[in-house]
Amino acid sequence: MDVSLDNATILVTGGSGFLGRYCLQRLDKQRANVHAVSRTRNGRAADGVTWHQLDLRVPGAADELIATLRPSHLLHLAWVATPETYRDSPENVDWLEASLALLHAFGQYGGRRLVGIGSSAEYGFTEGACLEDVTAIRPLSIYGKCKAALSIATDAYANRFGFSAAWGRVFLIFGPGDSPLRLFPSLLAAIVAGKPVRLTDGRQIRDFIYISDAAGALVCLLENADANGVFNIGTGRGIAVRQAMECFADKLGARDLLQIGALPRRPDEPLSLVADMSKLERVLSWRAPTPFEIGLDAVLANAAPITRR
Repeated sequence: MDVSLDNATILVTGGSGFLGRYCLQRLDKQRANVHAVSRTRNGRAADGVTWHQLDLRVPGAADELIATLRPSHLLHLAWVATPETYRDSPENVDWLEASLALLHAFGQYGGRRLVGIGSSAEYGFTEGACLEDVTAIRPLSIYGKCKAALSIATDAYANRFGFSAAWGRVFLIFGPGDSPLRLFPSLLAAIVAGKPVRLTDGRQIRDFIYISDAAGALVCLLENADANGVFNIGTGRGIAVRQAMECFADKLGARDLLQIGALPRRPDEPLSLVADMSKLERVLSWRAPTPFEIGLDAVLANAAPITRR
């Protein structure tokens, strides 16, 4: 199936979000007409993206937008992502319903290539590295359950309408521009303020992937119509959360502010979530290029001047 980006019309939902901004930077806007949906932005900007101010959760909004643009490619990133509440927010169900309407409209109006964003939260408790199509899908949160449901629905809609589709199951993204409520920005803010940071024992093993790398993998999937099905988006390397926090604090000379073990871990939090990246490497010869510590350096380099109090 030929879905070249040359003269393609690409629609990116969630374009103003953390991952969406990096994906838009990665797209070749000289080859394609790029449109992005946001609840806050509108009009053509200097970045070569045509913005559409729209809430996709409004009934009929997705159908109207797709009917107007007739995109050949869809990169669907929009979802609830508020750090402290997204796991159990009822908005997850709203976004599942909105996404089903979007997929139906995309297929109905002749869409040819779709990439949706999933999450490591779809896996739940695991033993060893998470392997697509092998590791059991047993999500523990509403967020994970709705993402898993959309993954199955994406495959069903692709079969019904004949478009090609990939599902990028993203692990823990980090980098410049992240929400101040997420792990490293909140740690940085506390250190700058000279405040102690209360943490769990930090034994959780996680696969941290630099944001630009994750965006690059998703855009690579969008460009390759023969890469269908589920693909992990991670590094294949796990690191204990405690080690990650200590590494970050050490760069600021502030390990003394970390209060390891001051908080209990959530009982529904898996001890290990690490991607097996062999499938993406085999199909697209893709590996995450940015080492973890280099990513942390980029976070600090893009932060405001730091003076510890």
